[in-house]
Amino acid sequence: MGDTTGAILHSTAELRDILTRIGWWADPDGWVRRDPDLRRAREAPFEYTAGVLEALVPGGLYVLRGPRRVGKSVEIKKTVRSLIERGEDPRRIIHVAADEFAAADLRRVVDAAASITPPSGRRFWFFDEITAIPDGWPPAIKWLRDNDLRFGLDTVVLTGSSARDLTEAVKAFAGRRGGAVDSDRVLLPMSFRSFLRAQDDAEGERGGLPPAGGAPLPVAGLTPEVLDEAARRLAPWLPDLVRGWETYLAVGGFPQAVAAHAATDAPSPETGGGPIARALKESLLDVIRGEAFGQSAWSRAHTDAFVSRLATGIGSPTNRSDIASDTGTSANTVRRRIDALRESFVVWPCYREHRLAPALRSQEKTYFTDPIFAALSARPRRPVDLSLLSEQQLGMTLVRSFLRRDPGGYPNFDAVLHHRTPSRKEIDFTGPGFGGLAIESKYVDGDRWKRAAPTLRASPWRGLVATRRALDLDDPELSAVPTALLAWLLGG
Repeated sequence: MGDTTGAILHSTAELRDILTRIGWWADPDGWVRRDPDLRRAREAPFEYTAGVLEALVPGGLYVLRGPRRVGKSVEIKKTVRSLIERGEDPRRIIHVAADEFAAADLRRVVDAAASITPPSGRRFWFFDEITAIPDGWPPAIKWLRDNDLRFGLDTVVLTGSSARDLTEAVKAFAGRRGGAVDSDRVLLPMSFRSFLRAQDDAEGERGGLPPAGGAPLPVAGLTPEVLDEAARRLAPWLPDLVRGWETYLAVGGFPQAVAAHAATDAPSPETGGGPIARALKESLLDVIRGEAFGQSAWSRAHTDAFVSRLATGIGSPTNRSDIASDTGTSANTVRRRIDALRESFVVWPCYREHRLAPALRSQEKTYFTDPIFAALSARPRRPVDLSLLSEQQLGMTLVRSFLRRDPGGYPNFDAVLHHRTPSRKEIDFTGPGFGGLAIESKYVDGDRWKRAAPTLRASPWRGLVATRRALDLDDPELSAVPTALLAWLLGG
């Protein structure tokens, strides 16, 4: 059966008993009122639903990936509530918290459900945090899909926090998706646009944001003509967008952090916010140590020091030997730890491009997926510079833009790359889908952005400098646009 460390084998009778305690089976209305996750969502000072589980096709098999604490379980429960509201039989909606299961339990829980769910009609299965199962869950789901006639026709949603395990599962489930459209889904912390809407909702203000409407632009759609029109149209809101961007860089997009910000004084990268935000950071650090680094003997302090050291290198090529020296470990261990963080959606690699493809033998840059990860340490080496956080989150905004077209492509990291010139200068972002555009992050005011001009002009692409407030669209081959404006246009 393999390694079942951390897993608990359950009998069919025990699993049947677990299923009968599903809250919405006996009292759907009461469950909606009592469920702590749904109650916290109702009590939050803003309304936020990521919508990542919308439009589930009957009989489809879906994979939802994302970091821990980002709200995958809440999205499942909101989806269950919506299914019940539209008339689905609550007894045909099955939720399995799989983080204490072994792979053998998956077959048993399906057998257990057969005797206590209605005998006909497609069911909805939600296996939450299935990647926590340590002993080969993809073959178990594959076997069930192939051999259990009813389960093979059910709608199945699998969630998890390990990109590696879910990527392997995607391969195993080929031909078993039941006609699902966009079957690979990714839930990341709130985008800038969602963050601003939540903040506006919490403050009860209307007018601090540009008017609703307007689909997010693709990166290749950032043409000189489009940027000129957008700059004119959004000019009245530009100061609010810039303030909002800098608040976003301090708070991040985890819903708990956004809710904590709405209830406390505005935090900063230096202070780390109030007690709720601090508790979230400690929780995320524990997740990194316990799950991403679970097979290591690293202490909490060692994990803290490692993540803090990564934060000091934002924007620079990742030198594993230097990190190893600074953290008292080996370059091989550094590589494994960074890989584990990538697979846990904590960091993402921005590879150097060669002919607009990742140059995998060259040093990549390592960015965090959310600003909160750069501020986890209670004893940071030094505060992360605002300009580097802006560069990081602009990169993540670009990654999100390509995810809209291809959510399953997230683990490939081949859409957003960086360029190194023959003179060893770097351009922060370009890629095969940029439409001949290269973007350099220079979070400055005035004319200081022009220091990037020679490097961009020497590149084979049209240049765009992402600034703080500077706006210059006179030259269609080299433009300067506030980062906040770009992030708003690209959406999320």
